[in-house]
Amino acid sequence: MRSAGFGALTGVLSCLAGACIPVEPEWVVTDPRFRGVKVEVVEPGGYASLLHVPEGKRRATLLPLDTVEFTWHVTAAEDELPPPIWLVCDNNCIDSGVNNAIAQLDFVGLKDCPSPLPLSPPETCRLGEGWQIRAGLAGAFSSGGDIPYLLPLIVIGSRQPELAPASCLERLSTQPISPSESCLFSRTHVYFGPAWAVLPFGDLPALPQEFREQEVDTNPEITAFAVTRERSGTRIELVADPGADVPVRRGERISVEPIFAAGSAQSYYVMTNGEGGEPGSGEPSLRNESLQWRGWFSAPIDGYEPHADAWHTELQWTVPHDVVPTTLYVDVRDGRGGVDFAELRFVADGSAP
Repeated sequence: MRSAGFGALTGVLSCLAGACIPVEPEWVVTDPRFRGVKVEVVEPGGYASLLHVPEGKRRATLLPLDTVEFTWHVTAAEDELPPPIWLVCDNNCIDSGVNNAIAQLDFVGLKDCPSPLPLSPPETCRLGEGWQIRAGLAGAFSSGGDIPYLLPLIVIGSRQPELAPASCLERLSTQPISPSESCLFSRTHVYFGPAWAVLPFGDLPALPQEFREQEVDTNPEITAFAVTRERSGTRIELVADPGADVPVRRGERISVEPIFAAGSAQSYYVMTNGEGGEPGSGEPSLRNESLQWRGWFSAPIDGYEPHADAWHTELQWTVPHDVVPTTLYVDVRDGRGGVDFAELRFVADGSAP
């Protein structure tokens, strides 16, 4: 998945009408909130034979003939909400403003997407319904030879168990579109690449060997959390699995840091000083991914001071006097488009006042 505000990431996520309900403070989420979409290639196509994918990993960028899996993440369990509806829209979704892009789409005459899915869909189509959905991609970029750089998706979900996402879809067909606190609308841009794997280079300069042998972009993986509890000179350090319950006491200062699988932060090459943007020209320059994370909480906590850019905030806070079960939602990004999502639950340990 690729998201707006991710800087150099290879994708964009944007809130649509009604997607973001103001909450004070913003990081407290007491209702379903959209977090992101994870993208994984589950069945690589023929072009992937040229790529170096780390063992046990799945590619996070798409190529022709791939089968891709999209997973929707919100601050709610799968059994609490109906599965969302996925749409693939044409290039109007790329450059238009968010609301303008929606206004230009025909939700009334929506058809099912063809299979395999064209890489440059001529019109908006319905990909399917589910928390996790797969799609097979066509085998050519386009009949005209142009290379698309992203696949625009719209995901439509519901915040309420009794409200069907289809009802939310109907609301998008009204003009003007009115915000709805009961629906989740999000736009996701999934990027293709690496382009050199499908380009007919011909007489163009050959790519440097280190560029071809580098690891392709994959998603980072949270394997555990390092948790520190401090109060009155007492310090407790522990490692918790994602989804685990962590006991805490009121007044404790809590620090949390994700622990990642080996290779989650990758090194990669980019071409610099190229000639007129020609593929294969220029010099390879090494870059290193930097993993960043942000936190959402299901209940208010004390002493949490988010940075203006939530992705640069340290996960540190003080347990309130009244200890209630509180879920910490952690979203991670790697700088190129890879993402991961995990949770921890903090509960009263009952061993001291």
